[in-house]
Amino acid sequence: MENLQALKKRIVYFVGKLYENGKSLKPLSLGWKGAAIALGTLAFLLILIQGKYLLDQRSFFDFAIGMLVCILAVILLSGFITLLLHVFKKIPSRFIWVLLTSLIFLLLCFITFPFILLIAVVVSLWGALLYKWIKGSYKNATKIRKTSVLVILCMLTLGMGLGSYWLIQPGDVNTPKFILKQLKTSKHYDNTLLNNPAKLGSYPVKKLTYGSPNTYREEFNQKTSLTTKPVDASHFVEKWSSGRTKTLGFGPEAMPLNGHVWYPEGKGEFPLVMVVHGNHLMTDYSDTGYDYLGNLLASRGYIVVSVDENFLNSSPYNDLFLVSPLKNENTARGLLLLEHLQTWKEWNNHKDNLFYQKVDMKQIALIGHSRGGEAIAIAAAFNDMEHPPNNGNIQFDYNFSIRSLISIAGTDGQYLPSGKPLPLKNINYLALHGAHDMDVSSFDSSNQYNRITYTDKDDYMSASVYIYGANHGQFNEGWGRGDVAGTANQLFNLKQIMPRDQQETIAKVLISAFLDTTLKEKKRYKEVFKDLGYAKEWLPDTMYITNYSDSQTSYIATFNEDIDLNTTTIPGGRLFGKNLKEWKEEKVKMKFDEADYYAVRLGWVINNQSSPAFYTMTLPEKGLDIGQNTSIVFSLADARKEEEKKSQEELIDFTVTVEDSNGNQASLPLSYISKLTPAIKGKLLKSPFPDPGKTTEPVFQHYGFSLNDFKKVNPKFNPIKLDKVHFQFNLTKKGMVLMNNIGIRYDNI
Repeated sequence: MENLQALKKRIVYFVGKLYENGKSLKPLSLGWKGAAIALGTLAFLLILIQGKYLLDQRSFFDFAIGMLVCILAVILLSGFITLLLHVFKKIPSRFIWVLLTSLIFLLLCFITFPFILLIAVVVSLWGALLYKWIKGSYKNATKIRKTSVLVILCMLTLGMGLGSYWLIQPGDVNTPKFILKQLKTSKHYDNTLLNNPAKLGSYPVKKLTYGSPNTYREEFNQKTSLTTKPVDASHFVEKWSSGRTKTLGFGPEAMPLNGHVWYPEGKGEFPLVMVVHGNHLMTDYSDTGYDYLGNLLASRGYIVVSVDENFLNSSPYNDLFLVSPLKNENTARGLLLLEHLQTWKEWNNHKDNLFYQKVDMKQIALIGHSRGGEAIAIAAAFNDMEHPPNNGNIQFDYNFSIRSLISIAGTDGQYLPSGKPLPLKNINYLALHGAHDMDVSSFDSSNQYNRITYTDKDDYMSASVYIYGANHGQFNEGWGRGDVAGTANQLFNLKQIMPRDQQETIAKVLISAFLDTTLKEKKRYKEVFKDLGYAKEWLPDTMYITNYSDSQTSYIATFNEDIDLNTTTIPGGRLFGKNLKEWKEEKVKMKFDEADYYAVRLGWVINNQSSPAFYTMTLPEKGLDIGQNTSIVFSLADARKEEEKKSQEELIDFTVTVEDSNGNQASLPLSYISKLTPAIKGKLLKSPFPDPGKTTEPVFQHYGFSLNDFKKVNPKFNPIKLDKVHFQFNLTKKGMVLMNNIGIRYDNI
């Protein structure tokens, strides 16, 4: 009781002090008042525009309430900070209050703090001078002072006008210096035996939806819709708010299984392909954005489902403007995919169902976009487990035949079971990523690509494709050219983004070819992923970097095994370099973090042709089975620094030489396949602003040289007795590369 009385006295005292301070506050001078009015008005208008984006698809009442709560919360927060800063009296407290409120509003709009500070300074100074001029403060000033103020006002006004024009412009065209057809000029490309996988197939396509009863969206409860049971996924999410439940009409214990289905009209069992979107606004539904894939794949003999997981997405209205967002929901995204598969298994076995014995449950693929790209990996991992890693009291019994995963601009590392990256094994994997992705701006899924291992003898493959000019959103028909929140898109160079139809074409070609390869045994499409030159007539003219791996490859050197520069991953081999400017093994550094994988860095400068730089791998005497159809494979990334502009005008080329145990050698240039694709500069912000952090990162290009091609160069060379592989840096005067995954592949196609 005494403590309560003491607390009441403190509150009364504090309120009294506030009242005394308020009475003693002097009126703002005209300059400060003008600055406050100008800055506050601009920030208020911008937050209303941004609020329209953040509260998209809400009713006007929800919009008004949401904006009111946001604005009041920001005003109160900034007011509290202002009170704390009240001791610093050189700047009036009321302007500090307006300044802090405006900065928070601007931060919600533009994200980039240096840009926000620039706006605050310019607009405040402009408002102060203009207001004082209007109120006549300079009426009696000297002519020089009046002129100076007028000149500054004009310059500030001109600057603000130019800045506004800069903001509304989409940016500048930024085309690649080298495109696929320029890089892939070899005569050995022949895809006459392959049809364009992006062309519609022969099956008529039908559509329907399915959903759980009383779901929050009517399209999943039509008369023709199939019915599903909701799922209790409450153990797989954190901080599900009561507001989210009120908006959706259900809680985490009753998540619906909703989906759009495209299916071929005809007899037979068809492989099942499930697509899941990523994080977006909860009420701006993302599941309808894959119609272009659904129609294509269904016409080519697949049953395609686009899954609704929008209720797991961000909701500024329900999450206190992201102050208290839903947490760790990616596991729920993965779990729900398995529950959808469980439903399809039941339908396939039920005689009264439309899909009775029409689904090939032995051939399943999952496609995930953004967070969905990580969700499909989680689903694949959970599929083989008896319990989730964080809760042994939950029983799993899925064990579906998930053959293939396709990650589109996927995240990685948001889910770390037991603090470890998610491992996958014995599965086909494709990663697609845009070099101008403004959301997942680093090639995150390359980590998952490099974590996949093969432990059995089945035919598996992994591939990655990095695409110049592709962004994050245009893989989904509903997302658009801008990848970030509302007005912040105006900071980015959107004009360099390729047209939507081209980005969709890339997705259709690569996804369809990958599924045909891994689910329909059309193995000739493998060549497309080993060397994208085979698809150059189907793909838009831009720059691509592709990597490839499969279960038929034995990697002699991955550089993950130890700290010794001379040892190989398979014991018994040896690595040796000479005349190199730089030679070291390192963890690959991406734009913002270190990757999960390693490489060797090799740099050279040709000063004397008689002693060129080289790097040699001697094969182990045991552990390798080299046959007639064997290829030498390795992956390269251009590692030249961004400032070395002149040297980057020249594409890297060098000589690959093989040597048998009798000393017979044969050589081919790297350009026999193609010169090394240069590092793609993924600059995102419009000029003249620099991007925060790096604009390039190492993305690895796969090379595979058939030993039979070397034998054509020198018939004395015996591929079966391969002993050494030499990389001779004698064709490009100066260069730097990262190299990894050196091995041999038995080509069975």
